[in-house]
Amino acid sequence: MPYNQEIITYSQDKSIKNGIYLKELAPHTLEKGIVGHTHRDDYYVCILILNGTFSINCELQSNELKTGDLLLIKPYQIHTIEHFSEDFYAYFLSIQDFRIPDELTYLLFNLPPSQQQLSLPLEAMQTLLETIHLLLKYNNQKEEYTTEITDGLFQALLYKIGSLYKVTTQIPEVSVINQSNVITSKFKRLITTKTHLNQPSYFANQLFITPAHLNDCVKKTTGQTVSYWLKNSIINEAKRLLYYTTKSVKEIAFELGYEDHTYFSRLFKKHVKQTPLQFRGNCIAIVN
Repeated sequence: MPYNQEIITYSQDKSIKNGIYLKELAPHTLEKGIVGHTHRDDYYVCILILNGTFSINCELQSNELKTGDLLLIKPYQIHTIEHFSEDFYAYFLSIQDFRIPDELTYLLFNLPPSQQQLSLPLEAMQTLLETIHLLLKYNNQKEEYTTEITDGLFQALLYKIGSLYKVTTQIPEVSVINQSNVITSKFKRLITTKTHLNQPSYFANQLFITPAHLNDCVKKTTGQTVSYWLKNSIINEAKRLLYYTTKSVKEIAFELGYEDHTYFSRLFKKHVKQTPLQFRGNCIAIVN
C-alpha cells in the first residue's frame, strides 16, 4: 500500500450541473498517476466491471473486482486504485448526495465496507447495462423532454442498484422511513472530516431542529447518542490517517483537534484496544 502525507478530497467538476456523471473507464481513459493515488470524493461512486480485473482498496478493505462485479464507494471514503488489467473496461457513475432519495440513502449510506462489492447475476447485469446505454443515448440528444427522460432513467438505474444491495446485504430493515430515520440519515451524512469536531448543536442547527430532538432521533434509530457518533467518526479518521499516511501520532492528534497527543493515544486505545502505533504496525504487517 503506497502512503501519502496528505489525503485530497475531490468534488465533481463544476460543469456537472445535475449532480450525475456517467462515463466509460478503460486503461487509456484513466488519469496518469491514478494508481496508488489515495484520495476521497465528496460524492457517491458506482463502478460496474464489464471486462478484465480491477483492484481497489476502500476504507482498509481490499476489493478485487472482475467482470460482472459492482462496487459502491460512499462520500468521503478513502480509496486507492491498486491495479487494473490491460483489458479492463467498466462504467463509472458519480452521484451527488442530493440526488439520492431518503429511502435509498438509508440503505446505501449504512452499507459496511465489506458489503459494498457485489457479484451480479447475468440478468441484473443486463438490466443495468440496458439502462446505462439508454442514459448515454439520451444524454447526447437535444430534444424536447430529454432532461425528464434522463432523470427518469437515472432514477430507474439508482433504484435497481438499491434493490440489488437490499437483497444481498444485512442492513436492518426499516418498515417505515419515519422522521427519526430521515434525521439520523441526514445527520450521518453531515459528519465529514471537516465537521466532526463540531458540537452536537452545530448539526442540529444544520437540520433546523434542537440538539435534544436530534439526540432523541439518533438514539431511537441507532441506540447511540450524537456524541457517540462524532467520537466514532474521529476514531475512524484516526485509523485512516494511521493506515494511509506517514504522519506521526502527534501530527494526527493535532489534526483531529487534540493538543495533548498522549490523551489522544489513551482515547484511541480505549476504543480500539491497541495503541495508535500498534494499530499502524498491525496494518503494515497485514499488507506486507
